[in-house]
Amino acid sequence: MYYKAFHVNAVANVTTLDGGLVSEVDNPVHVNAIIINSSAHEGNIIECWIGNKRVLEIYDYNLDTQEETAAQAPISANKIGRLPVDLDIKPGAIFKVGSRCGATGHHLYGSYEYTETGT
Repeated sequence: MYYKAFHVNAVANVTTLDGGLVSEVDNPVHVNAIIINSSAHEGNIIECWIGNKRVLEIYDYNLDTQEETAAQAPISANKIGRLPVDLDIKPGAIFKVGSRCGATGHHLYGSYEYTETGT
């Protein structure tokens, strides 16, 4: 099992993607999950892409956050910190994480959890 860190500085009213996890011809990968945390709950939609195909959408409200308010505790027991993906990425393709922001941007911090499937 391998892990590769990512960070997305998501800008208001824009979809921002990270650099991604490249599935190389000599070393294709299988993405098991993403470990993810949002800097705040803003109602933005987290997306995962393989090439130009969106394969995942989830609101940031469902994710764990670093935000500390009286209404929500950080590192909560009822929010997602590890999001299962379970996808083989074809050689030459790139798996990316990003955020489709509304009026307020935020940051995503996390890691790809993956295995190499090549010989």
